[in-house]
Amino acid sequence: MKLTLIMPKWKHGLWKIRVFRLPPLSLIRLASSTSKEWKVEIIDEDIEKIKYDDTDLVAISAMTPLVNRAYEIADTYRKKGVKVVLGGIHPSVVPMEAIKHANSVVIGEADLIWKEVLNDFKNDKLKRFYKVKKAPDLSKLSLQRKGLVKNKYFFPNFIQSTRGCPFGCDFCSVSSFSGKKIRNRPVDQVVKEIKNFKGLRKKHVFFADDNIAANPAYAKKLFKALKPLKMKWASQASINIARDEKLLKLAADSGCKALFIGFESINQNCLKEIHKGYYVKEYKKLINRIHDHGISIEGAFMFGFDHDDKSVFKKTLDFFLEVNFDFVQLTPLTPLPGTKRFERLKKEKRIFSYNWDKYDCTHVIFKPKKMSVKELRDGINWCYENFYSRKSVRKRMLALMPKLDLKYLLLIYFINRDYSKIRIS
Repeated sequence: MKLTLIMPKWKHGLWKIRVFRLPPLSLIRLASSTSKEWKVEIIDEDIEKIKYDDTDLVAISAMTPLVNRAYEIADTYRKKGVKVVLGGIHPSVVPMEAIKHANSVVIGEADLIWKEVLNDFKNDKLKRFYKVKKAPDLSKLSLQRKGLVKNKYFFPNFIQSTRGCPFGCDFCSVSSFSGKKIRNRPVDQVVKEIKNFKGLRKKHVFFADDNIAANPAYAKKLFKALKPLKMKWASQASINIARDEKLLKLAADSGCKALFIGFESINQNCLKEIHKGYYVKEYKKLINRIHDHGISIEGAFMFGFDHDDKSVFKKTLDFFLEVNFDFVQLTPLTPLPGTKRFERLKKEKRIFSYNWDKYDCTHVIFKPKKMSVKELRDGINWCYENFYSRKSVRKRMLALMPKLDLKYLLLIYFINRDYSKIRIS
């Protein structure tokens, strides 16, 4: 029997940046927990075209901005008589919408329920819905199977050591899908999986954790175990990683070279609005501390909070240039389905588009309180243009030169070129 696992294509520019070209880990996990009686094919539509050739079962994973394309793919296969299972964050949040395009919908993290889905399919007893009752125990995950995806990714080696996020940001769907309680994989399993990576770039790894240092005790144990591997790695973390200097040093010594950090805003009222316990006054000190350990930073910021007015763009750009961010990701606040922000803005009738394609962080889809839609869009684009201007890039590279390795500075330079092409619509 043949199983085809599909990740739909991104339609917009933000996720086309090379650093975001990552293997579809959720599908790799499903494939790794599939018995060998199945011939498994993974298709990442950003890498290759779907041929719609013969297969017995199709499973598609989709976040909100990918789900319309996922529905198109599912409808095409079903017209050919092939049964389709939909899963991922968006189908989990709106299963009654998703089931219109599928034979079955998995609600929640599918890892440990997947065998039941496949067995029901083989026995012609596929249920319409499979709801995961308990978050999977990560110690029971299978190790990644080799050779499942084509080696055309910026970080071909993609792994996860934890799931969940302790923050309850009202715009984010992570805590509602994966929970606020941090779940850890056994460190020895993580190390074993890393040792199995092959190829010229086997020593370069991206951790898909939402916050790799959310559990400091576990993170310290993990970083100590990574150090002997002499690898280079990147991940996502909160700025809290820099508050614990021992933790930060262990991360750097273990090969951490880059962190994606969601700062969200430089307005303390905005952080309070989204229930994020950061203090803006600490940002500069903590950013400098991370840079002093030779770790580059991608700062993520959003605009359009209820406390944002037109002055936010100039103030934020000045801050970026003051702290010499390696690169920044700037997006309009996007109220994703399943979040408190979505429900509130929907109730206030401020959402004016329910076209899921536009929930991709490059479109404005709601009415801000203290500025117009055009002012929000133009302000973000102004920040992009000025931060990624040639003059700005040169200044920041010179400031970072004493702190970062030359080859990583060159990499940062090329990523800056990619980001300079982004525009919000």
